[in-house]
Amino acid sequence: MSALLSRIHRGLILFNGSLAGLAMMLIFLLVAGNAFARYTYGGSISWGEDTAIYLMIYGLMFGMAWAYLQDKHIGFDLIRRLLPAHWMRWQAVAVDLVVLAVGIGLMVSAVEFISARGGRTSSSTGMPMWLFQASMLLGGGLLSLSALVMGALRLSQPAGEEASS
Repeated sequence: MSALLSRIHRGLILFNGSLAGLAMMLIFLLVAGNAFARYTYGGSISWGEDTAIYLMIYGLMFGMAWAYLQDKHIGFDLIRRLLPAHWMRWQAVAVDLVVLAVGIGLMVSAVEFISARGGRTSSSTGMPMWLFQASMLLGGGLLSLSALVMGALRLSQPAGEEASS
């Protein structure tokens, strides 16, 4: 079971890291292209700025899960250092459960937001807004999945070992 969890863990790191990187690269190309067009041709792509913002949100969601899967997120090390060594694993599992709850909460709020406002159309791109609002749903799902995998990894490893790669 631990080998399967490790493969899922590595696969999720690769998936989230690749898509976060792709989003950043697309943002760079879009913003640089827009700036180049603005200063050479006197105009820019009308949908470029909004698309860069939407790409940033999607990239943030992928990056959030990527960071969590590697334990490279912001944490309260002061509290962790005050705990006895044999409690650290359980503190990390408790954090995984809280993050799972946050991810589920993000998904629930995203569904409510999409159902209330998803029928609108973006004025700059002409695309339905639910495509952009779905980033919250995707981010909550990825964060929840990441918390489940990290919690399972922590519980499946012998005490004292770190679950991150």
